[in-house]
Amino acid sequence: MKKKLYILTAIIVVITAGFYAAAKYYLYSGPYVLDQCNPSETHTLDVFYSELDEYIKSFHDPNFKYNPEDIRGHFSITPGGSTDLYGACDMVYVFWILDELKERTTKAGRADWANLIRSYQDPQTGRFDRGNLSGESSTHATAFATAALKLLGSSPKYPHTWAEDIFSTPEQVDTWLDSFSWDEVWTGSHEAGAAAAVIDAPGGIDLPDNWDEMVLTAFTRRVDPRTGFWKNGILDPVLQEPTTVDLGGAAHFWWIYDHIGEPIPYPEKVIPGILELQRKTGLWGARVFNGAFPQGIDFDAVNGIRIAWKSVSPKFRQEHRDDIVSALDRYACAAHYHLDHEGALDKYHKMHKIVGTLNTIAEVNMLYRELTGEDRLLTKKQWRSTLTTVCWQ
Repeated sequence: MKKKLYILTAIIVVITAGFYAAAKYYLYSGPYVLDQCNPSETHTLDVFYSELDEYIKSFHDPNFKYNPEDIRGHFSITPGGSTDLYGACDMVYVFWILDELKERTTKAGRADWANLIRSYQDPQTGRFDRGNLSGESSTHATAFATAALKLLGSSPKYPHTWAEDIFSTPEQVDTWLDSFSWDEVWTGSHEAGAAAAVIDAPGGIDLPDNWDEMVLTAFTRRVDPRTGFWKNGILDPVLQEPTTVDLGGAAHFWWIYDHIGEPIPYPEKVIPGILELQRKTGLWGARVFNGAFPQGIDFDAVNGIRIAWKSVSPKFRQEHRDDIVSALDRYACAAHYHLDHEGALDKYHKMHKIVGTLNTIAEVNMLYRELTGEDRLLTKKQWRSTLTTVCWQ
């Protein structure tokens, strides 16, 4: 009997140790570098920027000539590949964020680039579900391509008439939301891109004038009033506090509110929730969320704070301003450590991942300027967040 008990105990210990080791590995969020950083110091990204050109060129389709002053969109989502939808769209975002889109293209080149993206739209469905090698859904691809076209000064070839089956009545909107995968809200909320696509390209669609109000009403009805996040999954009665997955999901809804011009629900609960999710290393991500280095979830955090800050009370601003500045200081230290050295871009194996990092830097400076009047991460030009112009990333 004792022997069996010892064996059972040993098995439990081994399993527990295995779970602990796995959790420690996957939740690793990079080295702790904040003790080497002066919180009041601004940081440059000169080395990082100096390597961007070669990095960008590595994603260019080798079947087409690369002219750095007349770029026409022939990029792959992975280095050395053939032109695909996300490669073409990602690079629009990259050059727009860097404020180099017009200086690196010609008017004719931008038109060619737009036509290239437009060629991936299915004329029957109106969705951008051709040439999508990203693994993202056709809804995400449709919203992303529509936004990229808007940044190029263009629009889809075919109107988003598919939206008429989603947004014409409150009942249709509810049916649409009920179909989301709420158990994994980060991915499930990608379907909110349907609304983003209509916001960025509303032409030729027969929808009621208040379609956007119906959408926000349905969104708000499903938000958790205790946290300001959307927690409708099977595990959420147990995981009641906001998680990183909740943050990645909520961002897709917040973009819709912001572009319609309405405040997000419960902003004074959202900001503390986001701040609590920042890891001790200064980042919001970890290995399990695409990597222990600056990435897209950091954008969701900083952009979420900036959007929520618009509608908080003066008292809340007075009480929480310093907490936000400190969080941005920690992120800036971590971003400088991870990015501003030779070879830093090697870890970004897909162009889509660098978009989120570049946009985070732009958002950090936007919010830091609002709070302090200064930039936090110095760049050659003042980088711009695409989410000030388009509704999806």
